[in-house]
Amino acid sequence: MYTRYFTPGQRLQVNTLCEDNLPARRESMNVLFTNYELDHFDVAIPHTWPAKEGMPFPEGSPLEIISERYGLWLKSTASFHSQPSDKVIRLRMNNDLCIFRHRPQFRIETSVGLRYSAQRGNLPAFHRQWRQQISKLTTTATALTAPSFARGQVNLSASGIRMPIQTAVQKNDLCLLMLALNEASEPICTLSEVIWTAPREEGPGIIAGMQFLNILQQDQQQIEMFVNQRQPGKAETLA
Repeated sequence: MYTRYFTPGQRLQVNTLCEDNLPARRESMNVLFTNYELDHFDVAIPHTWPAKEGMPFPEGSPLEIISERYGLWLKSTASFHSQPSDKVIRLRMNNDLCIFRHRPQFRIETSVGLRYSAQRGNLPAFHRQWRQQISKLTTTATALTAPSFARGQVNLSASGIRMPIQTAVQKNDLCLLMLALNEASEPICTLSEVIWTAPREEGPGIIAGMQFLNILQQDQQQIEMFVNQRQPGKAETLA
């Protein structure tokens, strides 16, 4: 079943929903399929995840695998099995592949407050930075307000963002990104991955398209509501 829809080099997103001492959240990793054998996927990590850092996902935590093939979306569940090397992880598949058509998410052009730090580095370090920032925001969010953010014109959806960026980045680079949707809202912090870049038509820097990897569920819902309420024909009810 899996061999029909998954081929070497195919991009997959591995999602896990975490509930511990931090609020409910999604933590994700983009990987490349390399092999399927005996109910296991071997996938390559674009970033380094040293084995000494521990497992990329909580032991026993259910995982969701998402990909696209032949214009269809593929979804299956799995669990972490092992890590053969710093660049490869092995997943135990549950043989429950679901094939469906995906409804595109709404997107809008809007101005939001932005702060970001982008670089190429090992994924565990970025995960730790994101969790530390989330811990700070959930206890001291009122200390960081939207007026202190530089505003920028972006294209925003609940799953990602297209934005101007001054830092030199390339595909697969990671970005710790903070957003202030408006002056009344608390900051949203995401760990994002650069999916593509393009030159700006005017001004310095580049345009980067990023996918949100790690984000609190409540923050993703807030972005989704913000975007949906600004679709043509809908009244804007947020400040």
